Amino acid sequence: MWTPRPLLSVLLGALTIVAPLQPVVACGPFLPSRILIEKDSEFLALPYSTFAYEAKQVPAPYPPSFQAVAPTLSDSDTLGTAQAKQTEAIDLEELGQALAATQPDLAQRQKILAEYTAVRHALTAHAQQMVAWKEQLWSGIPDEKPPPQPALASALTVPEGLPGEFADYLRGAIAYRQNQPEAARQVWQALLQRPADQRRNRSTWAAYMLGRSFLAENPVEARRWFQQARDLAKAGYADRLGLAAASLSWEAQIDLQQEHYAPALEAFRVQLDTGDPSAPTSLLLAARRTVAKASPEARAECAKNPTARRLVTAYLLSASLLKDNPNTHAAWLDSFKAVDAPAEDADRLAWAAYQIGQFDVARSWLVKAPAQAPIAQWLRAKLLLRDGKVAEALPLIADAAAHFPRAPEFVISQDQLGDTEIFDARRAQAEIGAVQLGRGEYVAALDTLLHSVGGADDHPGYSDNVDYMDPNRYWPDAAYIAEQVLTLAELKEFVDRRWPNPVPPPAEGKSPGVDAKMRYLLARRLARQGKLEAAAPYYPSDQQDNFRRYTEALRRGNNLNMARPQRAEALWAVAQQTREQGMELLGTESDPDWASEGGSFDLGTTSADRPKEGVNRAAPEELTRAASHRPTPDQRFHYRYHAADLAWKAAQLMPDQSDQTALALASGGNWIKNHDPKGADRFYKALVQRCGKTSLGKQAAVKHWLPELSPPPAQ
Repeated sequence: MWTPRPLLSVLLGALTIVAPLQPVVACGPFLPSRILIEKDSEFLALPYSTFAYEAKQVPAPYPPSFQAVAPTLSDSDTLGTAQAKQTEAIDLEELGQALAATQPDLAQRQKILAEYTAVRHALTAHAQQMVAWKEQLWSGIPDEKPPPQPALASALTVPEGLPGEFADYLRGAIAYRQNQPEAARQVWQALLQRPADQRRNRSTWAAYMLGRSFLAENPVEARRWFQQARDLAKAGYADRLGLAAASLSWEAQIDLQQEHYAPALEAFRVQLDTGDPSAPTSLLLAARRTVAKASPEARAECAKNPTARRLVTAYLLSASLLKDNPNTHAAWLDSFKAVDAPAEDADRLAWAAYQIGQFDVARSWLVKAPAQAPIAQWLRAKLLLRDGKVAEALPLIADAAAHFPRAPEFVISQDQLGDTEIFDARRAQAEIGAVQLGRGEYVAALDTLLHSVGGADDHPGYSDNVDYMDPNRYWPDAAYIAEQVLTLAELKEFVDRRWPNPVPPPAEGKSPGVDAKMRYLLARRLARQGKLEAAAPYYPSDQQDNFRRYTEALRRGNNLNMARPQRAEALWAVAQQTREQGMELLGTESDPDWASEGGSFDLGTTSADRPKEGVNRAAPEELTRAASHRPTPDQRFHYRYHAADLAWKAAQLMPDQSDQTALALASGGNWIKNHDPKGADRFYKALVQRCGKTSLGKQAAVKHWLPELSPPPAQ
């Protein structure tokens, strides 16, 4: 049948808005946040808030007199289809109750219900076709011929035997769908003339639809009927669909169309408290239209209205995500300044001014803002950083972080793929750590950044605010400092002081904590430096046996007192293990191997990507340290080169024209040929010269290059 409530698409059409309501959510990969590579344009940014969050902080100007009746949404439902199902269920239930009171014959009742259901299904189908048709008109190509308006599939008649008010309402609905609004009004008005006890079920429906029918041509009359719908609901007439509450949003749309923005925003804010599921979007679109379309006079009216002023401010704090015009934002801020907005609005207004680069305006609002307001503190800190007053800024950032809301409602940036950088206490810790790093406070910077890392819920004293989308948030930054900036002695002393004992494996479904990550990072750094005995205790339990096997094979292979075949066997075994498990045993947590990403993604070279100017710049000493602590060779998957060298050493101890020798040479060359074909060439030449009679040697001679082998592990 019809859904006698404002559908979301109707509101979108009324506002002629075609922008997406929310960003498209990316399907991955979700790469970890990294603060150390941010330029000042991002590092010194304050967050954009979400409009939904900010709007809820604005008190409604008055409580709603009615509550919406939200439908139950299944996974496959849209709001419109859910409302249609809810309407049908209530409609048939109320009709069934009315028939039971007036029609004793069960078979006759069932016949009437079946006929009525068929008619309402036809009307519902037409209503849905009309919604789709309007969407085509709104989003169509300007010069393209518009599609024809859908018509009812067949002539519809009112089933005989319906109770009077149901028959009247249905007759009006058929006329309305046949684009005969005057005929529909006459029938609905006749329904409302019935004696009160004969129209208990459909009076609010009729008054509501009378209001709907007048929306385009006579807004004053539409208001009158919407008010009557609310009066009828107050008087006890049935309103199980919540039409009284829904009528408020239609009246708000009238105000919006007539450019009465302040009362429109007030009404939409009240609608939010009715529980109407379309209210958040209605309010967002109303605020967007107000900000974009209001005249100077209308801006002044909104500036004087506390609800409208705060809702516009809420939009300004989020609208930059939608690439709105900053000049429009500036005009609104001028309007608020002209009316001398109260102190409780000052931190938000300073925030909005900062977002569009009006730093002097932000400073003027901060004078009025509460001294301890978290946003105000963060603003003061960012302005101090811009002025180069780093020492004064750091305690303000820490203070703001301690009192900032623990909710993912604030984002630094948001692109069209939906990637976000959450602005919260962990972000504050990361900012402090980045500033400390720039000042040469390397150990302190690592310690501070570790407090911002996710996945640390098992370690007291470090962050337990785990981001479900980014469990490794800022971990690459901390890993860079630990692996490349700190000396090995500094890192070992840091880890031993905080986590001297082995860490139990994480519970199932949990990420390793900072303690486990740091001990494992130290283990691999020690191993890369050849300090195998010192490295062993720091490996996690699931790598202990692998590392023990690695060190034992390496020891045997380098033992000059052992026979050549035994040494060759050991070296070949450790070569294969290094190729297969090199990421786990030797890989760098950050660049160039990116073990933190399982080796699947190359996130670049942090030291090269560090800004060289601005507040978040790298100091020369930091870059010198980083350059001296790179792995050898300084290549992605550097352990593959070690594996190849071990295979070469093994082959040197093996006889010529041996299948085993050929396999070692072919394997070693294959492991590096894609990244270092020049280095792989020695393996090819040795294979042809030393093992030309073997199958692999013959293949190499024919191919003039290394033969293909079974593919090794991806990393």
